[in-house]
Amino acid sequence: MKNKDIFTHPTIAILLAITSGGIDAYTFIEQGGVFAGLQTGNSILFGISLADHDYTQSLKYIFPIIFFALGIVMIKVMQRKMTSINSRKVLIMFYEIVVILVVGLIVKNASPVFIVGLLSLVSAAQLQEFKLLKGNPFNPLMMTGNISKIANNAYLSLVDHDKNARSLLIDTIMVITSFILGTFIMGIVDHYLNAYSVLVLIVPLSLVIIFNFINRK
Repeated sequence: MKNKDIFTHPTIAILLAITSGGIDAYTFIEQGGVFAGLQTGNSILFGISLADHDYTQSLKYIFPIIFFALGIVMIKVMQRKMTSINSRKVLIMFYEIVVILVVGLIVKNASPVFIVGLLSLVSAAQLQEFKLLKGNPFNPLMMTGNISKIANNAYLSLVDHDKNARSLLIDTIMVITSFILGTFIMGIVDHYLNAYSVLVLIVPLSLVIIFNFINRK
């Protein structure tokens, strides 16, 4: 496999979707019902809290949105500065692992708003940097678009017998299943590790790095 294609491999997509699902499940369960990555959900909850005149509550929804936007900008800067695609993606994986380690170290003493903000940086990196699966658009974070792709490709596959649509359908189902698996794993692990369950997310990210190393041989 060529270096430039490693991060479009289905295995990478599975691991990233598991991570994204786990992050949002963690922040929702452990950090006050807020999402690190699903900013549509935060926007809805922000509007509802404003309607209820609960301005203090509304802040915990707006901060992840701000951090997420900041995270996108940070990755954009890295994309302009680093011309080696493979090296940049590996560096971003290490960056995500370091942020999660920091969260694990400070989670008991830091504000939930700050914890969610840090994890929003990780989610933003996932969304901005990893956009292709076997050469096709890929989103490890936003499942609404993926559900739309499933419906569209299922129609094309069944009605038009489109082989490419069938392949995209299978890949998208795999992504959604992996995302749900990430939420499921986090829900189970949280029963035992509580706030420290965030550290489990290091496992799939580390596997991405290992997979990249093996396939560069």
